[in-house]
Amino acid sequence: MNHKWFPLRRGIVVLGLASLACQTVMGPATATVWTPLPAPSSTAPSTPGVTASPEGSPTPLPELLTTDRTYLGSLTLIQSKLPLGDCKQQSPFDLPTDGLVQVAYVPTQVCFNGEIGLLEIRDRLYVVQSAGYLGAFMLTDVTDPSRPEFIGAWEWKEATYTSDVKTFRQADRSYLVLSMEAQGFASGPGEPCGIAIVEVTDPRAPQLIGNYHGQAVGSTAHWCNVHTVEVDADAHGDGNYLLVSSDDTADLRVVDIRDLSRVREVGRYRSPKLEFDSSGTAKTFVHDTTIVGDRVYVSYWAGGLVILDKASLESGVEAASLNEPGSIAPEGFDVHYGYPTTNGNFVFIEDEVNYNPPDFSQLRLWDIRDLSAPKEVLALKLDNALSPPHNLLVEGDLLYVGWYQDGVRVYRYDVSRPDNPVVEPAFAQPVRAARGTGVFGSGIFDGIYGVRLHGCEAKGKATTCIYASDLTRGLLILALP
Repeated sequence: MNHKWFPLRRGIVVLGLASLACQTVMGPATATVWTPLPAPSSTAPSTPGVTASPEGSPTPLPELLTTDRTYLGSLTLIQSKLPLGDCKQQSPFDLPTDGLVQVAYVPTQVCFNGEIGLLEIRDRLYVVQSAGYLGAFMLTDVTDPSRPEFIGAWEWKEATYTSDVKTFRQADRSYLVLSMEAQGFASGPGEPCGIAIVEVTDPRAPQLIGNYHGQAVGSTAHWCNVHTVEVDADAHGDGNYLLVSSDDTADLRVVDIRDLSRVREVGRYRSPKLEFDSSGTAKTFVHDTTIVGDRVYVSYWAGGLVILDKASLESGVEAASLNEPGSIAPEGFDVHYGYPTTNGNFVFIEDEVNYNPPDFSQLRLWDIRDLSAPKEVLALKLDNALSPPHNLLVEGDLLYVGWYQDGVRVYRYDVSRPDNPVVEPAFAQPVRAARGTGVFGSGIFDGIYGVRLHGCEAKGKATTCIYASDLTRGLLILALP
């Protein structure tokens, strides 16, 4: 989601050939210790325009140098005193469901419930939600989905915007990675930014491991503000790379986290069609990424959807897109998120901001069997939509959509006859009877941000639980019938 993002993007300035020096100063942490970051190793890039591969072989990449906005202060994680914000958290289950099972509702007492993730820690299951401009994250024990236990909320002592959260593990230890954007970053450094890694092996006592940005991970570019982050895991399920969407450079950064004592940048991807408007605002920038199988689906906003080979991207060499940049870019459509069908032959793309009902579709299906000639095959719309769609998830033959004020929407798709694909509504849980005011004072951006899935037992039946983050209401737990 990037509702506060647009005016701030006017601060992106291309400086040409001069690199701006900066130094990271680490202040003390009072609640959890921000461990000192090691200096970049000899394999980290030291020449502008060069990115080192994991083996240390430098590969020249096109330069994009920006104003240095690296945060110079400390970062401290503290437990929140609730409530955070002033909102009425009434159960959305007052509205009838269309085919789904209403399992439980958790009012988090936090008035910004953003991205959502799942953590399996020993024999228990937890939900994490990002807290936007109000805090860092919240944790809820959902081991028994019918009786969830809210664990608590945590915030940064230093004000910033926590825009995303993802989860990963390494061996028997569990972690969160959170992306941060300084709320006034167009004017220079002053608030925390970058990515933070927090250990939650003990979910009741999270520990901040460190705060990372371009300067801390050996990058030659001054990136710090990060909108989204994605985790790539190895064959054993351990987190090994982060894909970081850098606001400051309008591109994708690859960060190696296999050794948390030596976190380093090892690659990047930038569209060759990077464009700025007359005000200096980037029209093409990485908003989000989705990793499925051996491909990375990069949502490049006005630049469309770019599909990359994961191994090439993470190898440190300059990765070339599998499709021509701009070939999956409908007219007037800014690609906010994308997710492929299970067989990888089609991909759903979503536009969050160009809300113009009833004529304009913000959810499309593209045929990508031939990446040299992808084509749009379906455009989906809601009747009388209150809001645009947001994040997507595909499992099996079902597409799950967090459709903001229109709730959780589930579609059944059939691409077995690829020349005649079908997408039909399957289930729904409305969350607003009428449009209300949400985060950022918006009349649109409220309701379901996104969903995660996990096997469960609901109403005495083995099924799939749907965990949905509601921006101003908290956490919804639903189940397939």
